[in-house]
Amino acid sequence: MEGLLRALKASPYGSFVVLVTDASAKDSNNTDTVNQIFSLIDSLNVRIADLLNFFLKIPINSTSPLFAEDSDAYYYRASFLVPSNLTSFIVSASGLVNSWTFYNPSGVVENLTDFFSESWAKVSYLENPSPGIWTFEISTTSSYSIRIEGYIGSGSVGQTFNVTSFCSRCDSKASCKKDVLDYTCICEEGFNGNGFSCYDTNECDPFVAPSFCGYYSICLNTYGSYNCVCSSGFTWENKNKTCIDIDECSSPDLNNCDPNAVCNNYNGYYSCYCSTGYFGDGYRCEEDECTKDVCGFGKECIKANGSHTCSDPCLSYTTLNEPTRSTSYRDYYYYTYYYWYYGRSDYYLNGWYRFTGSGGSRLADFCPSQGSCYTRSPIWLDGSHPEPADGIVNRTVCTSSYGTCCQWTSSIQIKLCPGNFYVYKFSYPPQYYSGYCTDPSTVPNSCSCSDDEECKEVNGHYGCHCKNDGGSTDVIRPVLSCGAQEIKATFQKCDLQRFNLNTKNIHLIDSDCTGFNDFNTTNIITVVSVLKNGVCGNELVNNGTHIIFKNTIFLSLATNSSIGGEDAVSILISCVYPLDIQVSLETALHPFSNSTSVVVEGTGKLEVTIALYKDSTYTSPYGGSQVMLTSKTNLYVGVILKLGGSSQYSVQITNCYAAPSVNSTARYDIIKNGCPTKQDSSINVMQNGASVNARFSIQLFGYVRDLNSVYLYCGIHICSGTCSPVSVV
Repeated sequence: MEGLLRALKASPYGSFVVLVTDASAKDSNNTDTVNQIFSLIDSLNVRIADLLNFFLKIPINSTSPLFAEDSDAYYYRASFLVPSNLTSFIVSASGLVNSWTFYNPSGVVENLTDFFSESWAKVSYLENPSPGIWTFEISTTSSYSIRIEGYIGSGSVGQTFNVTSFCSRCDSKASCKKDVLDYTCICEEGFNGNGFSCYDTNECDPFVAPSFCGYYSICLNTYGSYNCVCSSGFTWENKNKTCIDIDECSSPDLNNCDPNAVCNNYNGYYSCYCSTGYFGDGYRCEEDECTKDVCGFGKECIKANGSHTCSDPCLSYTTLNEPTRSTSYRDYYYYTYYYWYYGRSDYYLNGWYRFTGSGGSRLADFCPSQGSCYTRSPIWLDGSHPEPADGIVNRTVCTSSYGTCCQWTSSIQIKLCPGNFYVYKFSYPPQYYSGYCTDPSTVPNSCSCSDDEECKEVNGHYGCHCKNDGGSTDVIRPVLSCGAQEIKATFQKCDLQRFNLNTKNIHLIDSDCTGFNDFNTTNIITVVSVLKNGVCGNELVNNGTHIIFKNTIFLSLATNSSIGGEDAVSILISCVYPLDIQVSLETALHPFSNSTSVVVEGTGKLEVTIALYKDSTYTSPYGGSQVMLTSKTNLYVGVILKLGGSSQYSVQITNCYAAPSVNSTARYDIIKNGCPTKQDSSINVMQNGASVNARFSIQLFGYVRDLNSVYLYCGIHICSGTCSPVSVV
């Protein structure tokens, strides 16, 4: 009670005080403290929210103690006397009270009204109790305190309580209500406040309480209330107090669909689409003349609002002349970078198209191999092409993906036109990165055969076929090409056939790296691997002066199947590349991306590029035909190794010097034995021997002030891992 008194003394007029206490408050019988508290409550017009002990609302001298006990017994039974002048008694308890039962003097159980009830405390009262000896039983699981106060219903705080005067202070939106102890001003529903001042409750504020209106509705706050306005397509249902979907399709009066349309209802909306035989957007439908074959044989009917047109697709089409659509086009990067390979996308083709050019004039009617046609997922015709008498036909096409020839299907239209060519009506394919493939054997009279082949038409397909005149080759030996980016081995197809070897089953150590026909050729079969250790089974050997890539080509005997028998022939191939290379920057006036390829023993090439950059970021090389520089300009020189899988190697500039001309014997040393020379303090080597890049800078040479050009020569050493300087200058 002392704490409450301190709070009231420090509170301004009209304050709101929250009191937390219980029935075991030790100073609740301090008369002087209680008198001061009641006096301050009246004079300051203070409202007190008492969570447990609401005795502060009781006027002085209006109560008398009937019972008080502190106990730790799990079960307790006691009696108390109720005098005849009581209007009610009040019971308060603190502690874990499980239950209590009160018996009147006649032994009948009386039910008390709860003011407050929690697992840890409870306050209840009974009005107009019968006088006499009352008994109660209490059950707990811990210690507790219980107090019973008798309320006489009279007494005052210095004067008689005036109900009219008190209730007149209530807000116009509040009601004056009496409980067992006194009168209270309570704001009406839809308003908040202390009863003396009430304000509108914003039931629609999501930060105050969950929405009163539920889903599919909008809450509109009004003064003292709120309205729920259902979203479009919903209506209010009083039974569940929520918005429910309007089935617009249940009655023509609820939708705008055309009488010749079908209505589909969804949650909150509906859609209309024209019935079979009608055309339009569903809200306006008209007869579709195109469903009655009004255009005649071999023509396409195109419907529009209010009219239709007839079109012959043989006269109105888009030409596709793209050689890479051919099934013979193979991109070996597909096998190396499969997960990042996309190629062509025909997703936006929509209309009639004709294939022309060296790629083929007809859609392929067989399953293309993965990686062909310059697309990730080739599309081919699963069926036959139409005859002239068929007109426009519907056909199924398959999309090949992940080793499955017909992973997805879709429909197209085809027509054989006068002039013996086909037109195709395409629409969106099922996969974005997919493309329609052409049959290269359908290019009329376009055979480009080698000396050991002849052009023949077989089953409507033109192609190069091996001559039956034998041959002089008595051993299978591929032509090996050792490039800076790949190893390529090529075979003559006719040579393989003469030895009864399967031209469709040629592979490297990794059987996924298979042979394929070179693009636009028929007699060359190629096996390719990028220059990288482990790819396609490549084995890398470093002998200190050269790196050697090794692999094996396997061939099998031809059988009746397209796959062939077991591997019967193996051919070991290897490419040798030197680790020491000489490169030069042509002139200071033409420094951009000058490359030098060195051929060693006729077996391989490595490519190293040297370039002049504008600043130390090494991101912007000089371009154009000329670069004007002063003698004070800093030269930023960069060298890079172009080699597949080069991350396992490092480039070291072993020696680098400048000369005033190509054939000059005078030279100005910049780097010797991998280290900068000490004769020029402007030389700064930023990177050398630690990665595929080597970089250094130097101020434009003072000794060439009177010269028009400067030539730069560098010796390069390639090593596995990191390089160390040859010696210290």
